[in-house]
Amino acid sequence: MKLRLIGGSGCGNGPCPAVYETENDTIVIQGFSVDTDRAGLEVPPGESAVEIPRYILERAFNR
Repeated sequence: MKLRLIGGSGCGNGPCPAVYETENDTIVIQGFSVDTDRAGLEVPPGESAVEIPRYILERAFNR
């Protein structure tokens, strides 16, 4: 899978939350792991919940 960065925080100190698009016309989100039990989420096998700052999505989709 090829990823193209379309939104990131630019934190400069290693991997940071980011938004990527793929050649399959899908979106990949990199973020902080969410404790799904504490959040009250039911996440099925094969899926994950991540948290990213709102401004990263705004930058990615308002370009």
